[in-house]
Order: sequence, then structure tokens, then C-alpha cells
Amino acid sequence: MAIVGDLQEFSLPDLLQLIEKGSKTGQLSVWAPNGIYKIWFYQGRVIAALPPEEEHRLEGLLARSGLVSERVVEKLASFCGPEEPLGRCLQRQGLISPVALAKLFRHQLQVGLYSLFTLEAGQFSFLPSVRLPYREMTGLSKGASAVVLEALQQLKLDQRPEESLPQPDSYFWRTSSELPLYRLSPLEWGVLEGVSPSRNLAELARALGADLLEVRYACARLAKLGLISPCDGPTAIVPSLLVSDKLTAVAESLEAAKEKPSTKLPSFSQGSDRVKPSLVSRLATLLRGVRDK
Repeated sequence: MAIVGDLQEFSLPDLLQLIEKGSKTGQLSVWAPNGIYKIWFYQGRVIAALPPEEEHRLEGLLARSGLVSERVVEKLASFCGPEEPLGRCLQRQGLISPVALAKLFRHQLQVGLYSLFTLEAGQFSFLPSVRLPYREMTGLSKGASAVVLEALQQLKLDQRPEESLPQPDSYFWRTSSELPLYRLSPLEWGVLEGVSPSRNLAELARALGADLLEVRYACARLAKLGLISPCDGPTAIVPSLLVSDKLTAVAESLEAAKEKPSTKLPSFSQGSDRVKPSLVSRLATLLRGVRDK
């Protein structure tokens, strides 16, 4: 059944979540001031998005990125199956890497869907009986709820000037090895797992195959959540790591001493007086807290 309405009465996030919950397959069209945006779904997941401008068609993106020329795409498309996504077909033939394919899909979402979240009004329609656009599909997909989360996060971060973001030559380190309680996007997960005092953001973006500006936005949010923290690079972080290792060793020796009463407790004074067991226990607890941070 077709769905028709206005974004003033039915918001885009609610519409996307309705499509996901119903596991619907079809095409969503949104009328914006600059033209018609088209988003395709398969069983509630976004599989392709296309803004009004022809320059954002997948074949054009492949050509401008230097990955595959339009002539080669046109020729190789004949070797693809009748219902095989173009991006997946080119990957199968070894002409495009999974990382490059993921970057193209992110671009589709950015220009063809995320930009719509700034609209305050606009007509929309969802048609379930529409042939899927295999020539515009990378073969990747994303759940509608995840799309809504990323779009709203991106919209919030876009309101910040670029100058306020972490710089490309800045370094970060992960403040905890525990799993975060917050819901993160795939790129934010990649940044969280990839940050290191020995690698700046420009190097991290290259390693992830991601846009540097997106990585800077992701770092800004992760830092705001307290999941990562800036540092001055390898020379500044190494001493603190060494101190942490020493504290860990001392804490472990103290724990061993507590478990074995016959073992002599380490003495921290230059005199002959021994350290009180209660003080040792408190010190061990303190050191464990420093180690876990």
C-alpha cells in the first residue's frame, strides 16, 4: 500500500522507523526545494539514496573517484546479473575494494538522505511496487534506525564550525577498554577502536578509508562522551604508560602479599619500620583504581 503525506505532519525519522518496523521494500520519494530525492529500501533497510543532481549517480561517482571509468562500467555491467547491485558486481570482478565501496555508500547516504533531515516541510510518497535500482546500488545496506541516529548526530555536529573540531594532526587515546553504553555509528566504532597515541587523525582516516572531516566529527562526539581523550602524541604518552605499568606491578605484588601471610610485605621506608597492613591494603585499592582508568 502506498503512503503519501507531508513532513510537517509525519516527520522523516518517524517515517523511516515505520518502514523499518514493517520490513517494507520500495521507494521513498521526498520533494525538496531543489528537486526530488529518492531512497530505496529492501525489507526495511536502506540500500540506495539519490539526490536530484545527476552528478551523484553511482556510475558518475565511480568515474570521478578514479576507481572505474564510465566506459568500463558500461562494458562490465553487461557481465552483471540482472538483479545484482553494480557495486557488488564490480567488487566481485576485483575492480573496487570493500573500503572504497563503503565510502561510496556513505556518500550516497550523506547527500541523498542525511541532508533531508534539515527540511521542515515537504511532500513524500512511498511506493512498494517499484523495481530496485541495481545500477545505483553498492550492495551495502543500513537499518533505518541506524540511519536516523547517524543523521541526527551529523546534523548536530554540522552546526559546529569546522575550526572547533579536532585538528588532523591531533592524537587521541581510548580512556577505557570497556564497551561503551552509548549507541555508536560504524564509523565511530572504527575511530574508537583505532585511536592511538602513535597515530594522528589524518593517519587514522587513511587506515579506515574514511573521509577526514567525518573522522574529526566522530572524534568530537567520542571525546564529548568521554570515551577518548586528546594527548600530545607518542613522546608524551609513553612515560605515563610506563608509570601505569609500574603501578600495576606494585599493586599485583601487594595483592600477592595479602594472599600469602607468610610473605614479607614490601617496605617503602628507609628505616627499619614496616608498613602497616591496613595502609598496604588501602594503597593496593588505590593502585587498582589507577590501573583500571
